Amino acid sequence: MTLAGHLHVSPGLQAFTVLIARGVQSTVDGLSAEVRQAVLAELFRMGTEASENHSGHTPCPPYTLRLDVADCRMHVELDPMRTRLSLTGLTRPRPH
Repeated sequence: MTLAGHLHVSPGLQAFTVLIARGVQSTVDGLSAEVRQAVLAELFRMGTEASENHSGHTPCPPYTLRLDVADCRMHVELDPMRTRLSLTGLTRPRPH
């Protein structure tokens, strides 16, 4: 996995690490700058939201989310106990 960055949050909140799976990195690199920015922004938004939602709460097991951002289908694994968010899959629809 490639480390995309670490969120810096105010004291008292647990920061989430955002990772991109090695096999997905080339797909991210092949996106246009605008789409890549939208995908990465969504990952960091989700990390921030997860940090706020899971800070100080009872730990929960990892779970997977599927969402569409900028015409891309993203598969994201969120592991609150490890404070880690991972982009595990990314696909774009084929042009018609």
